[in-house]
Amino acid sequence: MTRRDWVATAASALSVTAGASSAPTPEARPNILLIISDQFRADNLGCLGLNPMDLTPNLDALAARGVLFRSAMANQPVCAPARATMFTGQYPERTGVWHNGPGLKPDAVTLASTLRQEGYTANYIGKWHLGPQSGVNIGAVPPPARGGFLDFWEASNALERTSTAYSGEMYDGDGKPIPFSGTYRAQFLTDRATRFLREKRNREKPFLLCVSYLEVHHQNDVDRFLPPKEYEDRYQNPFVPQDLRALPGSWPSQLADYYRCVKSIDDQVGHLRQALADEGLDRNTIVVFLSDHGCHFKTRNTEYKRSPHESSIHIPLIMSGPGFDRPTVVQELVSQVDLTPTLIEAAGAAVPSTMQGKSMLPLVRGDAANW
Repeated sequence: MTRRDWVATAASALSVTAGASSAPTPEARPNILLIISDQFRADNLGCLGLNPMDLTPNLDALAARGVLFRSAMANQPVCAPARATMFTGQYPERTGVWHNGPGLKPDAVTLASTLRQEGYTANYIGKWHLGPQSGVNIGAVPPPARGGFLDFWEASNALERTSTAYSGEMYDGDGKPIPFSGTYRAQFLTDRATRFLREKRNREKPFLLCVSYLEVHHQNDVDRFLPPKEYEDRYQNPFVPQDLRALPGSWPSQLADYYRCVKSIDDQVGHLRQALADEGLDRNTIVVFLSDHGCHFKTRNTEYKRSPHESSIHIPLIMSGPGFDRPTVVQELVSQVDLTPTLIEAAGAAVPSTMQGKSMLPLVRGDAANW
């Protein structure tokens, strides 16, 4: 079956309206694995049928078993504002994080704080970028600035500034450095996440685990995308997306490395899914993959993002697992502000009134009447 056939077949599921599923009981509440890849264009996904390079077999397999949101958008195509919106279900003018710099408010009602009240643990690995004065405080993040992720914590406020592709530091819950060297950064994060999943004490309660990769974001100090060494010879003549072809920018020299980083992220998704299966967690874990923004390779301004063009704001969004466990393509426009309300409802909890986003579960069930 071709990708176009797969998309067409999955899209037809929208015409079938299923009955609303009942909320899970507290004892059966699903775990949630939230995977964030920084600066990942939606059209990298093979299952969207827009890129012929077959970069994402693991993500395509995830979409084939779950829900692909074809028209998911970033509410603001900059790291910190997008992430604040993801976790709070509020727009940037409400969170106060309208550019990179202001931290998330210590009393913010978030995905993590809400689920902890419901008996979940809230755990975080990787790039945070929501600590106070993130342009200055690049490393350890104090507990009040962690957005409710108050259980397991191994992160860096600005991972792109405390590490390079093969060495650097994250910080544990006590602010102590966790150095790494010789392992590709994305793989290092996956190894830490896999270790978390394999420790039985972490499964005594339902868990929310966020794994936030820096890749496919460029490495700031060298202004390049840094793929794993084993992929350095791949994609020498890469497919060029239509929106880049007529415009000057960095894509002629950077696109191949960007695709190599995309392939690496897809590998990590495969490793995480395998770890869930190995531990018997795959049947009761919601797996979500998305990005904070896209990438236009300096074709619209002097950066890679920070513009309202589709290449900046169109992001991948895939959900699979309990409540999202049949092949469906959602065509309606959704955005990051809807993520947290969706996951809270999928966990069987009430969405706080502070949240401006809406649960996407009606769309998953084929009910778009009031969207």
